[in-house]
Amino acid sequence: MINLYGKTLKPLLHHKSFFFDSNDELLKSSQEINSIYVQQPERKKCKNCDAKLQGNSFTKQGVKYVICSNCGHLNGSHEDTEKFCSSVYVDKGGENYASNYSESNKQDYDKRVCDIYIPKVEFLKKSISSLEKNPESLNYVDFGAGTGYFLSALAQEGFVNSVGYEVSKSQVDLGNLMMGGDRIFLYSKEDTVRVAQSLDADVVTMVGVLEHLQNPREVLLALKENTSVQYLLLSLPMFSPCVFLEMVFPNIMQRHLSAGHTHLYTEESLDWMMSEFSLERISAWWFGVDMMDFYRMVSTSLVKNPETKEIVEYWEKMFLPLMDSMQLEVDKKHMSSEVHLLLKFS
Repeated sequence: MINLYGKTLKPLLHHKSFFFDSNDELLKSSQEINSIYVQQPERKKCKNCDAKLQGNSFTKQGVKYVICSNCGHLNGSHEDTEKFCSSVYVDKGGENYASNYSESNKQDYDKRVCDIYIPKVEFLKKSISSLEKNPESLNYVDFGAGTGYFLSALAQEGFVNSVGYEVSKSQVDLGNLMMGGDRIFLYSKEDTVRVAQSLDADVVTMVGVLEHLQNPREVLLALKENTSVQYLLLSLPMFSPCVFLEMVFPNIMQRHLSAGHTHLYTEESLDWMMSEFSLERISAWWFGVDMMDFYRMVSTSLVKNPETKEIVEYWEKMFLPLMDSMQLEVDKKHMSSEVHLLLKFS
């Protein structure tokens, strides 16, 4: 099995600059989504293993979270109902959610593809090649393709047999415009399981998608029972130090455990998921942005305080040279805020 660790964070600072510039607006938006979430029915079963939800708990931004005593998964204590999911991903054509992940012009779009998504495809290519297979000869479906960044990266790296499916009309329209063709297909959120059952692909990729699904267990089962699908690439958010940083800095935009992220994975809950759905781990790439979040939280806090805003430049000079090496140590301990996995259905 391949294990990779770390990735330089500095290119992300360019793409995430609005996290710094629009802190109050983004914090308010996440609080509004959380206010909708806490109005939903109580979650009775674990999102990952479906066992009765019980275990240690804490409250963050008014939302209670429970660590499942059966599989170790971190669950928000309310259901991801139809109303909640539609309010986050679909209403207004998905424009509100898309605004956090979309670039408005081709130059910025291509730079985002190059900086963020090409490395993900290179990881996928290396992983499949390790199985003595030709990755370019396989068929790919990016399920939950968003604005097509990963799909565009696939095409640039020679994965020509690739298409995407997405529930947000605004993201489908923008992605197809940027790629110059109809490569992303719109489907109804209510048809997610049916579409997963019928995908014609050797490899299904879900980059930052599984955690947003209303019914991830049903989708995993559908993919398992789909005889065409051999491999599954997942990028998943993890219960990491970032969660604790967000609790310590409650007035700074909450990127990781908030809004659409109502639950997070742990190594224990990943192992449970792979065992239940007959998934074999081919490779893992552990890298997070915990230290970039820490940098952002301190920087924003310094700027917001009139007594400290003049010192922020010194903080930047002090911390930026340390950021990658500090994050790498977090990644090596499998405590990063994100993991990429190539899995094989057995």
